[in-house]
Amino acid sequence: MTLALKPTAPPGDPGWSHFSRWNQHRSELLADVEEWSARRERSPGEQERLARDLCAQLVIALWSSRTETAHRAWIPIWKVFEISLVKRIEKRVLDAARALQGLSVVEAAYLVSSLYTTLLPPEVRSSRGAFYTPPALAERLIDLVAGEGIDWFSAHVLDPACGGGAFLTPLAHRILNDHRVQSLEPEERLLHLEQRLRGIELDEFAAWMSRVFLQLLVYPTSQEAGRPLRTPVDTADALGLADSSLEYDLVIGNPPYGRVTLPPAQRKTFARSLYGHANLYGVFLDLALRWSNNAGLVAFVTPTSFLGGQYFSRLRALLIEESPPLAIDIVEARSGVFETVLQETCLALFGPNPDRTTAVHHLRVSDRAIKVTRAGSFRLGEASGAPWLLPRSPRQALLVGNLTSLPTRLHDLGYKASTGPLVWNRHKDQLRRSARSGAYPLIWAEGVRRNRFSFDYRARADVRYVALKSGQEFLVEKGPVVLVQRTTAKEQDRRLVACAVPDSFLSERGGLVVENHGNGLRVVGKGQVHPQARAAVLNTRAVDQVFRCISGSVAVSASELHSLPLPARELFDEVAALLDAVPEGELLSKDLEREIEILVAHAYGMETTA
Repeated sequence: MTLALKPTAPPGDPGWSHFSRWNQHRSELLADVEEWSARRERSPGEQERLARDLCAQLVIALWSSRTETAHRAWIPIWKVFEISLVKRIEKRVLDAARALQGLSVVEAAYLVSSLYTTLLPPEVRSSRGAFYTPPALAERLIDLVAGEGIDWFSAHVLDPACGGGAFLTPLAHRILNDHRVQSLEPEERLLHLEQRLRGIELDEFAAWMSRVFLQLLVYPTSQEAGRPLRTPVDTADALGLADSSLEYDLVIGNPPYGRVTLPPAQRKTFARSLYGHANLYGVFLDLALRWSNNAGLVAFVTPTSFLGGQYFSRLRALLIEESPPLAIDIVEARSGVFETVLQETCLALFGPNPDRTTAVHHLRVSDRAIKVTRAGSFRLGEASGAPWLLPRSPRQALLVGNLTSLPTRLHDLGYKASTGPLVWNRHKDQLRRSARSGAYPLIWAEGVRRNRFSFDYRARADVRYVALKSGQEFLVEKGPVVLVQRTTAKEQDRRLVACAVPDSFLSERGGLVVENHGNGLRVVGKGQVHPQARAAVLNTRAVDQVFRCISGSVAVSASELHSLPLPARELFDEVAALLDAVPEGELLSKDLEREIEILVAHAYGMETTA
């Protein structure tokens, strides 16, 4: 299948949208490809070849429609596999290619490259962490860099995971449009770009697309110079080049993300930023710090999970020490930004920042536009690796300022948080339906409700107990304990869902075991606050807002609970006095809940959250 596409002028109707037509043809193409795949079981290799075949046709068609015949050989043509497809798929590709003609090179590059990753087998896409950046977000991140005064004429710039060129093409545009570059002869302009811009990409097809899109962007200059761009995109694994003596004024991009098991040698190389599981984007942040020069900048699109959580504690400490964040833009919505991704995202700019003050903005992304709301500037703490207190929404800006004056933490109230130690699928042979043979109650996440403990959950009715083996006594909680759900999403009304376990339940059963999807706050030492008061305060809207300022993922980690700024002990004692009149196991009245909400809100300097 080879497309012969001639340029066509956009229709005269001003309401006609190339972007909308692309979306229509793309949806139809994906549906037809799904039907093709369903005819028989396709191997991941076949699916990847198909993804490359279709997108190569689109790229070649785009190149052919915007260049002269004499220059068609300026790009290496990706070998197209002749896959037997139904005729309508060929037509869909042709229609989609036509829709691209009315779009800029930057936008067309994104649409084709994101189609490629969508067509990849899920397991392949996941292993590569390939989710490409929409042009509006790429431009916004480049604007943040420009705001720090980078000199596009002299800067050396690297994208170490350049994908389909989402950053390389707009960066090339910025460099070529510098007035000093514009004054150069065409040949000198090409040489200047070749010396200043570099991309690295593991996926050889994505690297090929980046080369073609870059060549397409600079085509007018290439025409004048009489030669193609010697495209500065290498096909390589950037992490394998960590020991290279590279120095750049700007390292920018959207690195792959997802948990990864690093080879021992790489684990040793990046040990300074690792704690427990490695995540690809965290490793790329470490790599970027190594490759940015003393005055250099690092600008990445990443998940927000590095802002809080124990796994990124060493990375945060490293960033504070070497390159504190100058600006962090938080994308308000988790969905609709990246293809098939439900992930809270931020744009982060790191660089020389002696006072460790970070400008925070919130971004609302819709289609091809971004609305920016400034939250203010915030000073991050010392290089301890503690979660960073930053407002995740505009209304939290004032709250974060108040939190810096609250020294009380969980341990000051006589509690220590720990993740539920029992991973059920590793102890299947120990799960029981009844308490016979000394089995202990197993507390699943659904047993934890706001200010209400339940052991009557139907979903786990068959496995509500666990029989311990010798040496597993550490799994049992026997003293006063507050339970907190461990997995909650930002779309939920409350991120913190807590309850105190009634004393009568503990005394009757002799203890309990918390499953891994829950957290337990257990008493340590003397002078602890009342468990029910502890839970009631955690369940308030005020504490929910505070927690959202330190959490960057769906996990409610023990380390985040330890770092949570809390009201002084006197507030908890006041709440405990209010709860004295409530019989054990009885739900709190709405009036009592409101009274507690108001007390806690005022302790944080908030007007009210009830």
